[in-house]
Amino acid sequence: MSQIIETKQSENLSVLIKFSFVKFFDHFVTWVFGIVFLLSGIPHWGNPYFFLGSVYAYKLVNPGIGQIAAIGMPLIQLTFAVCFLTRTFLDAAHLGTLFLFLCFAAVQSIAWFRGLDISCGCFGPGHDAAIGWQTLFIIYSLLILSIIRNLFIFIGYRATVKS
Repeated sequence: MSQIIETKQSENLSVLIKFSFVKFFDHFVTWVFGIVFLLSGIPHWGNPYFFLGSVYAYKLVNPGIGQIAAIGMPLIQLTFAVCFLTRTFLDAAHLGTLFLFLCFAAVQSIAWFRGLDISCGCFGPGHDAAIGWQTLFIIYSLLILSIIRNLFIFIGYRATVKS
């Protein structure tokens, strides 16, 4: 009988550790994304012509779509930043973030494979990091964090993460 109680207690402890890790991971990723989108959205909103030039430098869209992207992207980034930092609409913001990071990773990868020597345009005019392994590492790291966080929620930790 005591062996059954000990086994049950160890199972409960492992579940608690797993859930507390997931909760910590969710909070950590949410804050990181909030800060990243804030640091990216503010310079883009404050200097839309620089961001428009960055969009055009990728040579992937026509001028009309480029203008829509240059207007819409800072608004989306700042909206997600507010959602993350205030912890509202988290599931929607995280799913949107997953989509954004997939797009950013694809666009930067295409530009890198095409050999374009351009700034990634990620954080405004003061950060002229040319697309390369460093910028790809950052975006793919953020993408992996987003995938893991969304998988945790999808596979059933939703009840423990919400608190």
